[in-house]
Amino acid sequence: MTGMGGFIADRGLAEEMFRLAVEACPSGMVMIDRDGKMVMVNTEIENQFGYAREELIGQPVDMLVPERLRTQHARHRHGFTPKPEARRMGAGRDLFGRRKDGTEFPVEVGLNPIRAGDSLLVLGVIVDISQRKQMERLKEEFVSTVSHELRTPLTSISGSLGLLVGQWSGKLPESAARLLSIAHKNSQRLVRLINDILDIEKIESGRVVFNFIRIDLRYIAEQAIEDNRGFAEGFGVHVRLDPASVEAEVNADPDRLAQVITNLLSNAIKFSPTGGEVLVAVEKNGDAFRISVRDHGSGIPEQFKSHVFEKFAQADGTNSRQKGGTGLGLSIVKQIVERLSGKVGFDDAPGGGAIFYVELPAWDGTAGGEIDVDAEASPPRILICEDDPAVAMVVRVRLRPAGFAVDFAHTVDTAISRTSANRYAAILVDLRLRDNDGMDLIFRIRAQSHHSDTPIIVISGDPERGRDDVRSSRLNILDWFNKPLDFGRLTEVLLAATSPKPRARPCILHIDDDRDILAAVAHALHTMADVISVDSAESALRTLATDNIDLVVLDIALGQDSGLDLLPDIRDSFGNTIPVVIFSCHDAEVPCDDQVTFALSKMNASLESLSAAVRDQLTLLPVQLAKEVA
Repeated sequence: MTGMGGFIADRGLAEEMFRLAVEACPSGMVMIDRDGKMVMVNTEIENQFGYAREELIGQPVDMLVPERLRTQHARHRHGFTPKPEARRMGAGRDLFGRRKDGTEFPVEVGLNPIRAGDSLLVLGVIVDISQRKQMERLKEEFVSTVSHELRTPLTSISGSLGLLVGQWSGKLPESAARLLSIAHKNSQRLVRLINDILDIEKIESGRVVFNFIRIDLRYIAEQAIEDNRGFAEGFGVHVRLDPASVEAEVNADPDRLAQVITNLLSNAIKFSPTGGEVLVAVEKNGDAFRISVRDHGSGIPEQFKSHVFEKFAQADGTNSRQKGGTGLGLSIVKQIVERLSGKVGFDDAPGGGAIFYVELPAWDGTAGGEIDVDAEASPPRILICEDDPAVAMVVRVRLRPAGFAVDFAHTVDTAISRTSANRYAAILVDLRLRDNDGMDLIFRIRAQSHHSDTPIIVISGDPERGRDDVRSSRLNILDWFNKPLDFGRLTEVLLAATSPKPRARPCILHIDDDRDILAAVAHALHTMADVISVDSAESALRTLATDNIDLVVLDIALGQDSGLDLLPDIRDSFGNTIPVVIFSCHDAEVPCDDQVTFALSKMNASLESLSAAVRDQLTLLPVQLAKEVA
């Protein structure tokens, strides 16, 4: 009896400890039986939903779901029961809870199956993410304000002050010239700060596309040194490349890597003494190449070393302001380097100063890398999410003769990183991934705006497992393939899915706040293209996000906004710039370049002149469009 009594006591203690742990959990916890009824809730569930515990026990869990989502929720719940497994619910879509008073709030839900004898229970963990969503909205509003309400006028102010400093400072009294110079430097610092804020927000949100190619790290370093030579001379600092630097081939985005080196150089130059030297070196370091930037400044204070790569971090705020620092440059470096699959760090330099370094994996000269760098120039690039490297390699070898470049992702995190940074022509997903479920991965990929319609093909030893998943109907999966793969049929499916689709007519977006002008231009151009007319920058951005635009006719003056502020956003779904014809009263202010192909004045140019300019530009589009224009 003593042994049995001890067993019962121990079991009772374990149950009490479990109950206390559940009650103390800061997240809501609800246990549901096979019929979808609640058998246990904790105090946090009562706080989140406004019900007393007695009102919930024995009731269907659907009562915690908004009425508009209950049918969908029931379908997902029935799909979970036959094949229960721990997973996060709602990957790729927003989930909401419904309080007793009928109000809704955003939630995250984790599901964990628990076997109790022959019974199946599901423990749901519910987290109220209202505060997080509110912070995300505030961040989006802040970024929008910075981009549209601050950057444009500040850029204009900085440019005007620069012209005054360059052309008129010698004709002004010394005190006025000094104040003008201070205003110009401060405006430049504010512009750099705004650009840094926008850069880091784009990187963190995954909206920066990385184009990986095989490059020479030493060559990129030489170019960055040359580009920053004038900046260094302004501080009286000499920058040079260590002659012992080696040639170093890596797989990276050359523009982003140049930005990394530029930020490191800028940091080293600003904190070097006048007459000092900044030394850049490229060397082999094991299986990687290291580029280092060494300065002879005062070094990094010991207490600040753990904060070096944090946003807005500055060891000496006063000195940083004098040097024009924003505190974001090194944080941007860290973000970019991590996306390049590298690492960044720093050391104290012998004799004083600091050495910042970036290490990137060496390109190994084989086709075994996860990024297909051996493919022909600009092929359709596809991603295979497969945890078996041997299988992924076979797919690459078999698809390359058909003209495809094939990148690998052996884990879910790698797949999300690759799809966030690149726009793939198609994606292949194995359902059985070691670290997660393939269907959850597809949900997360579909949640990325640039992959919402990308062809996705499932490959699996048991594709029926995926077909039976109730979530599959919402994922727009192109096809399902058994292993071993039928490469003939796979190639045919991929070629058909990635071939360019001919369009009947080009599409022109005309942006002007004068509706009479919009009507007249639409009439003049309707014979050669479809014309979408909008009268605001906001409407233009919505159209660019939803329609395939071939050419933009742009007025500079859009009410209180500047049409020129739209130029960075006038891009197609692949990130390529869309050609622009300026049709405005302010054409003289806009030089023509690769994007702005014509600048016409409303005061001097007729609609016939505009039509001729548009026709000339449309003839440069792909053949299937040019035929319609002729």
